[in-house]
Amino acid sequence: MTKLEYIKERMSDKKLREDLLKVVPDVDALIPQSENEFSDIQKFGLYPADQCVPFVTKQGTPFYQLDNMSMVPKGDTANYLRYGDFVFRQIEILYNMARMDNAEAHHWLKDNLFQGCRVDARKKTEYKSKFKGCERTDWKSIQVEWMKYCLNLKYRCNALFRKDLFDCKVKQPVEDATNTKYVSNLFWGAALVEVDGKKYYFGCNVLGKLLKELRENKGKLKYELPEDMHLLGKPIISNN
Repeated sequence: MTKLEYIKERMSDKKLREDLLKVVPDVDALIPQSENEFSDIQKFGLYPADQCVPFVTKQGTPFYQLDNMSMVPKGDTANYLRYGDFVFRQIEILYNMARMDNAEAHHWLKDNLFQGCRVDARKKTEYKSKFKGCERTDWKSIQVEWMKYCLNLKYRCNALFRKDLFDCKVKQPVEDATNTKYVSNLFWGAALVEVDGKKYYFGCNVLGKLLKELRENKGKLKYELPEDMHLLGKPIISNN
């Protein structure tokens, strides 16, 4: 079985396609037509495991700070993240804020999500439910651009993140989705598989690809966001 055949076979799975439709507007657009497209930001691929650096959401594991859910250690104020006068410890809070086009929603998230010593994923679910009517209709199409914005900010603020990023050397970072079940796991990350006796990471690995580009460009990811985007009641602070 070729790599492209493997991907197309996996992408024919009804459950996987249903999950991905909750994340992207067009599942078929994620399917590569050649191996050259494996490196495209929003294409599925098979990435040789020995050329990858996997990371997971668990404190104390290698390259933990690469994960969007990673927390800056409490009290390590030099590495806290800063957006205007909002100071926080985890980039996921900023990423999720922009999902809703509503200042009240942004302030609720600012006051309730991920500010303690551990991640409380239930609060993110509550946020999506509480402000469901405020979700941006274009969210699926702008989420990657917003992630670029968030990674630029994280690179600028967090030296722990920069260290983990450059400690990967030239290898491909991979958000390891092997033991996860959330619907976006194979979009943002990739899972370890075996194809014809060789180990690969299978997925879009969007976050990992963005991290590699961020490393190569030394903290500068170009992004394009809608002019009407606001956060906490004010226009987005440019970091392009």
